[in-house]
Amino acid sequence: MRTCLVVCYSRTGLTAKVGQEIANLCGGDFELIRQERSRAGPLGFLLSVMESVLRKQPKILPCTKDPADYALIVLGTPVWAGHMAAPMRTYLLHHRKSFYRVALFCTMGSKGGVETLNEMAALCGKAPMASVSMTDAEIQRNSYHNKLMPLLSRLRRLLKRCAERRERTNGFVPGRRRHHPRPPVPPQTGG
Repeated sequence: MRTCLVVCYSRTGLTAKVGQEIANLCGGDFELIRQERSRAGPLGFLLSVMESVLRKQPKILPCTKDPADYALIVLGTPVWAGHMAAPMRTYLLHHRKSFYRVALFCTMGSKGGVETLNEMAALCGKAPMASVSMTDAEIQRNSYHNKLMPLLSRLRRLLKRCAERRERTNGFVPGRRRHHPRPPVPPQTGG
């Protein structure tokens, strides 16, 4: 089992910037949720807000990484009109049964972070190990690191404990499926 996967949706690139940094600093993998339909420009923004407020589940492209292969999933979304991005909602609903542990982050214009993090946790069906919200202005000024450091510190401690447990149990993590196929059952012969 791998340690950490950071999954986020980002319309403007700000949430992806934070997600990529978390993945780099934790030594984890990174996955960006993608869609066939573009959300660029004013019409893309209006569509995004409408889908978010109405709690729509737009189609997303298949992901390349399986969250069931990771001990920790870090999920990130922008806040749109006080809610998570609709593509993140789709991802959570499709993959939440595969999550072992989660941590959450969100980026926002000015407000709605707490509500969005609560909405994400409810859809995950798990209490997050850590969470943080930051404003777009903080990201653009590169002044969000003070908010990110407690989250990263918590994630590093958790990942260290996971590695120690994996070492003690020879790679088996209780409660998780094993990643090797069962040996084939020999056919029974009549006799």
